[in-house]
Amino acid sequence: MGKDKSVSPSDDWGAVKENAKSVANRSLPPVPSLTRDKDGNFPVSLVLFYQYIEPSWTEPEHKAALNYVINLAKTHTVMGRGRCAPEGLNCTLTGTPQGVRDFCYGLRKWNPAFNETDFKITDGVYYGKRFKALTIRKVQELVAYGLVKEQAPSLNHSKAVHLEADSFHQMMTEDNTVIIDVRNFYESNIGHFSPPEGGAELIDPKMRNSHEFPKWLNAPETKEKLKGKKVMMYCTGGIRCERASALLDTMEKTNDLQTEGVYMVRGGIERYMKTYPDGGFWKGKNYLFDRRFEQVPEHKSEEALEKDVESKCCICDKAWDLYRGQFKCVQPLCKVPVIVCFECADAKAFVKKPPLCPLCVEGYELRNLAVPDVAGQKRKLFGMDPCLPPSDPDDPEASTPQTSAPKLAKCAKKKEEKDPCARIFVGNLPLVITNKLLRGTLGAGNVVALEWITDKTSGAFYGSAFVKMKTVGHAKGILERARGAKGLHLEGAGGRKPRPLRVGFSPPTGGDDTWPPEGFQERQNPPLGHDLGKCRLVRPPKEKILASSK
Repeated sequence: MGKDKSVSPSDDWGAVKENAKSVANRSLPPVPSLTRDKDGNFPVSLVLFYQYIEPSWTEPEHKAALNYVINLAKTHTVMGRGRCAPEGLNCTLTGTPQGVRDFCYGLRKWNPAFNETDFKITDGVYYGKRFKALTIRKVQELVAYGLVKEQAPSLNHSKAVHLEADSFHQMMTEDNTVIIDVRNFYESNIGHFSPPEGGAELIDPKMRNSHEFPKWLNAPETKEKLKGKKVMMYCTGGIRCERASALLDTMEKTNDLQTEGVYMVRGGIERYMKTYPDGGFWKGKNYLFDRRFEQVPEHKSEEALEKDVESKCCICDKAWDLYRGQFKCVQPLCKVPVIVCFECADAKAFVKKPPLCPLCVEGYELRNLAVPDVAGQKRKLFGMDPCLPPSDPDDPEASTPQTSAPKLAKCAKKKEEKDPCARIFVGNLPLVITNKLLRGTLGAGNVVALEWITDKTSGAFYGSAFVKMKTVGHAKGILERARGAKGLHLEGAGGRKPRPLRVGFSPPTGGDDTWPPEGFQERQNPPLGHDLGKCRLVRPPKEKILASSK
């Protein structure tokens, strides 16, 4: 995870310093004294939190975690929404002040990782804003960046820095700094940071969804804009910044771009607003995904809030900043929330003028940009087996540790001696191999199934795969190419010279018809192994980096 850092601000802007501090590894705030409302109900407490787990939970651990969290919430009568993934937990919940705190302490007791969690608790929430049901979804990713499993950038090795809200505030006054809004455009449309003149430059990627952030970050113009700058990031509660900052950090370590450091605000906008109840450098409203809908600085006047409004009704262009009525952009590939004022909603003006979001009006889109190859970048950093040193200390991209090469050759020779069949063994594959690249080398139209071979204990990839061809004849053709004078080579893997492949027949135990087994799912990239979070970082020597850039 990111590292903590503290900076003493020269101007506190009415900051409530105690609110800037995370509750990670600290006691939660005491239960407040509350009074009943006019209907006789006590206000409720709301908690937002996330916790990434690295190494990720296995499938059985993932299932057990989901069951535990649901049962713990039911035990303390806590309701709300959450996502439980192999990479961790993210929830927004409401309950009694004591029930919410008992739930949080229950997580800490169950798994020590939650001692690091910043539980953001808001007491005194109107009873009518409470959640009435509990829904914890089993998912594969906490934030839908499309960076699942081997594509997910490592958090444990990220050098991104967590700043407390007051330190983040101070950094916004510094030059040679940019601040990225990691939220969707429809969120930043109603509120965002507005750094002072001469301070940080605000950058809004203008994303429709989180899937677009890696594409935006990978764009050449983005890399140029961030080059040589201190890069700040923010989002609602911090979770989107975790993966976003780790992705940027990974790209830096593989020489894809260079910054002067990556920083994120611990606790997100939520904690910043509690630290700066007068608003600080915040302008507008904080879009929320719970029943509060939006959050504003507690002490900011209505008049000041009205002056902050920059967004407009998408029908009549009147200044408006409320998302109500669940209106969506009519473009089939967009469908993001749009703002429709009460007058246009009541008059059903959206029937005559179908609502379009500002991005569709502008014709702006990111969906067709290229996604960064995070799996390939990670392999360049960690080596083939993440828990073993590379075979050549001067070549961190070497495909396998030294000790495995003789075994791989012996294995390939044995497989060549097997009876002809449709399934073949392919060895000596590089770290940056992809399903598409290997299929293209073997003849994409003739490949039925492809499986990366991994170590049963660590899950690490050792540079080999099983491939089922359409027919035994197609498999024989591959072996003939491999044994020919020119051999069988993998072209252009990771920008390296053509690589000779070892191939041989590999009959499944029950015959060709039994493989692949029922329920088999192909992966685009080989897995990196279960224990990546415990492994050492391997980086190219500085002189090799300089040589490769010439």
